[in-house]
Amino acid sequence: MADLILGSIVDSITEHLVSLIAQQIGLTCGVKRELKKLQGTVSAIAALLREAEKRRIEAEDVKDWLQKLKVVVYDADDLLDDFSTEALRRPIVAGGVKRVLNEVRIFLSSSNQLVYACMMAHRVKEIRERIDAIKSDRSDFKVEGNDGNTLGISVENQPRPETSPYEHERYVVGRDEDIKEVIKFLLNPDFEENVSILPIVGIGGLGKTTLARQVFNNESIKEYFSVKLWVCVSTNFDAEEIMRKIVRESTLGKEHRDLKGAELIRKVREELDGKKFLLVLDDVWNENRSKWLELEGFLMNGAKGSKILVTTRHLRVAKTMKPPPYYELRGLLEDQSLALLMRMAGKQEHEWKTQNLEEIAKEILKKCAGVPLAIKTIGRLLVFLRDTEEDWLNFKDNDLSTINQEEGDIMPSLKLSYDFLPSHLKQCFAYCCLFPKDYELDPSELIHLWMAQGFIKPLGNRKTQLEDVGHDYFMELLLRSFFQDIEEDPDGNIVRCKMHDLMHDLAQSVAGDNCITIDSSHEKKLPQGARHVSTNDLVVLKGQFEKDRRIRSLLFTNEKNYIDIYLDVSCFRNLRALRVHMARITVISSSIGKLKHMRSLDLSWNHFQYLPNSISGLCNLETLNLRGCWCLERLPRGLTKLVNLRQLDVSECPELTHMPRGIGNLTNLQMLVAFKVGEDSIRDDAAGLNELSKLTGLRKGLTIECLERVRSVPSGLEASFPIEKLALQSLKLRWHYIYSTEADAEVLERLRPHPDLKKLSIVAYGGVQPSSWISQLHKLVEFEFRNYFGRVHLPPLDQLPSLKRIFLFSLSELQWIELSESESGTPPSNSFPSLEEIRLKSLPKFRGWERRRTRRRRSSSRIEQDEEAIQEEEDDDSLLMLPLFSHKVKVTIDVSTGRCPKFSYMHGQKLHLMKISTRIIKQLLRNVTIRHASASSSSSSSSSRITLISLSSISPLPLTRLTISEAEDLEHLPVELLQSLPSLQSLAVSYCPRLKALPGWAILRYLTALESLTISNCPELDLSMGESGYQEDMPEGPAYKLRELEFLGIGKMKTLPWWIQHLTNLESLKIAYCNDLNAFPEWFPQLTSLKRLHICLCGGELRRRCRRNIGEDWPKISHIPDINVSPP
Repeated sequence: MADLILGSIVDSITEHLVSLIAQQIGLTCGVKRELKKLQGTVSAIAALLREAEKRRIEAEDVKDWLQKLKVVVYDADDLLDDFSTEALRRPIVAGGVKRVLNEVRIFLSSSNQLVYACMMAHRVKEIRERIDAIKSDRSDFKVEGNDGNTLGISVENQPRPETSPYEHERYVVGRDEDIKEVIKFLLNPDFEENVSILPIVGIGGLGKTTLARQVFNNESIKEYFSVKLWVCVSTNFDAEEIMRKIVRESTLGKEHRDLKGAELIRKVREELDGKKFLLVLDDVWNENRSKWLELEGFLMNGAKGSKILVTTRHLRVAKTMKPPPYYELRGLLEDQSLALLMRMAGKQEHEWKTQNLEEIAKEILKKCAGVPLAIKTIGRLLVFLRDTEEDWLNFKDNDLSTINQEEGDIMPSLKLSYDFLPSHLKQCFAYCCLFPKDYELDPSELIHLWMAQGFIKPLGNRKTQLEDVGHDYFMELLLRSFFQDIEEDPDGNIVRCKMHDLMHDLAQSVAGDNCITIDSSHEKKLPQGARHVSTNDLVVLKGQFEKDRRIRSLLFTNEKNYIDIYLDVSCFRNLRALRVHMARITVISSSIGKLKHMRSLDLSWNHFQYLPNSISGLCNLETLNLRGCWCLERLPRGLTKLVNLRQLDVSECPELTHMPRGIGNLTNLQMLVAFKVGEDSIRDDAAGLNELSKLTGLRKGLTIECLERVRSVPSGLEASFPIEKLALQSLKLRWHYIYSTEADAEVLERLRPHPDLKKLSIVAYGGVQPSSWISQLHKLVEFEFRNYFGRVHLPPLDQLPSLKRIFLFSLSELQWIELSESESGTPPSNSFPSLEEIRLKSLPKFRGWERRRTRRRRSSSRIEQDEEAIQEEEDDDSLLMLPLFSHKVKVTIDVSTGRCPKFSYMHGQKLHLMKISTRIIKQLLRNVTIRHASASSSSSSSSSRITLISLSSISPLPLTRLTISEAEDLEHLPVELLQSLPSLQSLAVSYCPRLKALPGWAILRYLTALESLTISNCPELDLSMGESGYQEDMPEGPAYKLRELEFLGIGKMKTLPWWIQHLTNLESLKIAYCNDLNAFPEWFPQLTSLKRLHICLCGGELRRRCRRNIGEDWPKISHIPDINVSPP
């Protein structure tokens, strides 16, 4: 079933020929003449090869002919790549009639240009004659015809079986929830449009048609829709034919082949217009939106509530229809898969369990990944096996793609999805089989590997980068369901994905011998036609392969801890891509410079100290990944000769001292992940920051490290340094905080980035105030500022319209962040209009946000700043202004380090009060009496995501969460406050050193919505204080909602408060650091809903009494499923 996709190779040959002829290389010995002849020969077979890729080829003689052609076409590409490389390595400098050739090492060790040219002419002629011979051997091949000489049937014309809604389904397992969800959509009348569309999307064999049948024949569907129609669309999407089928279904199967044009449209509208109909369009493959719109226009006049249900394999098809929702069908669960397998195999439960077949069956099912058709295929084959462990184990070890299957089985079904791929996507998909099953694929790595093999072709628009074209390839495969389990970064970029196991089997099948994986057992030998190899054992690099193999890719895909590996792959002279990742390689052989075809070299996470200077010979190299090479100390000077380099990653290389001088020559660089500034002592060898200005192609991320080494601005940066011209998306600027200097501020000012920058990170900056240009980055999406231990003032960020994420970490002296204000002196109505997340960690002095007007002047000296800080700390009125975060903002305050920010704020309807006095509580109570509107609700119409609000404007009535922490003078929690919190769902009181009483009875009586209560680190709190007389006065019968209760560090608690016995819905109780608690009360067994009891460090007596089965209190707690009693 292996496919031969030669289109990209032919394109590569054509590109080489056009380029070489245009450069007029080889004016002697007829080289140019031979190149033109070869160009004509290749052109003659190119059209035939492209047509072959669109067809399913069954004839063995045609396959054999294409296989022979494959070998010579690859050889031709290798030869011409040799020739092009030599042209690049010894450029011709034209000057009048005189041509001066650079003195370089000549191909095939010849020092004579004439000999070299003659040799190339001979080899080109030999290749041309081989192609001519193979072409003439089958010159009678036709694209169409019935005489047996056709290439094969067109994919689009392959017959597909018609589906029917009434076919009997014997085995339908695990689809009850899917059926409910789809029916729920179909019966929902709340849609603006009269006719709504729901595509069901999933790979072939998942049971989309089966699900549609189950829904179609459901009784509630029959009652709801007056008209139900089922149309099998299949691969040929023709609007007229689909409408004829609609009319046929509406007229009880009567054919209407003569209906066309206006008469057909009239008949369709007669059957559908004004009626509430359900139309199922099964097995849709159309990706042409114009064709869909042509059909859709005749289907939109049904009665309100009409629905169209579509089944398709590809999300791309669903997007063609542009429906808001779609239903993604998933695989079956393990128990459902096992039940279906055993039913198909005709096995009873006692049979497979008594013969130890269940675990083997589960391993077999991993091949199926929950796809019902795959399970049925395997189940059908298991019928003919003996019920022995030996037979089932042998079956388990076979790949699904190697098992003979009938036309309706899983692999032929999936192959249809592959057949419909364009040629350029077929080879990209097949290449992915080099990675193991369940491997987390990095889309950017895939794209670079595809580029290295020439799979990605530039568009007519030269401004479009190959990386962008490759991204489009990847997204197209994703939308066609060839990838799954995607993982996105916060900006929605896909950073990881996987291939479904069945898709991996399909990729292996269509790749055939072209892509081979050799495991550590070396059972699989390298076939003659292999061009791309992956292995999990580096031993294969030590002489297991014959020399001069024609391998183009060698990927190491295991992360074993090898020791002291010496890497020498010089025998693989035709390598385009080498990936040896995390293999603990300590030495790279200088022979690596012989791999002149190399485009992608990944040596990341290895242990070598340097790269040999011979790497300068890799003049075709486009991607060099050295990330995580912790021992790497320097880069070779020859690196600066790699003029085709597009991607260079030297991030996470802490021992790297500098970038080599001349790096500015690499003008094709699209990505330079890290640039390390060199010490003054190696200035002659190190690149200066000014060289970055030459890399105008940089457009992704850049990290500039060791900026503290720029001791003075003139030495490191010219006044005209134009980093602003680099259209970067992300910029990280790193100093080392120990070596920060007075020059830091001026350096940062000179490093003003492009105004379209989206991400900015500043680490260990030593200045007092970051540059004002930060507030002018209107497209900035993410801002990070971290690791500084001096006093620092951040500029206003609230007017940046695109800012979504703010990260502030380890800023020991940061106290305030300014908010801008309008000319009228009030905060703007659109502060942080796009903010989605703010994360704060290790900001021990941070007190929140303030309006700019509170600082009329910024003092320049450290002494004046300290005096201002003291005055601010004494100004208690500032606590009456709180930042209000919109509920749309995710607020994360890390308390794990004990250095969390100490400031009060509101987050939607959640109020956090930290380091407050009792007058703040009194102010809240006054707000209740004067019935102030909630600030959060009144601000809902504003676009601001953070607003400064007065405490006097906050009403406690709508609050859902209240946190009180570090209230130094708080001695009791007022009952009046609890009365004013009817909506409260969560209450936390912590680190209140003077708190003595907490009215439990009032909590139960007034906080009727409360679900979570946490009391922690209040050493003076006596939970029994002030509770006498309330036990009998408790209201009867209320269903208290409290489900989670925690007591942490309550030193005076000798017994649990009596009011806990009324918590009939309590599910979780956690008690920690309560040393005086020695026993549980007699009423404790009444807590029948309790599921979790965790006791930690509460003294030896309580732990002894709770010992399982023998402790005195064990009968009181034995009904709880989850009990955890930690040592004292």
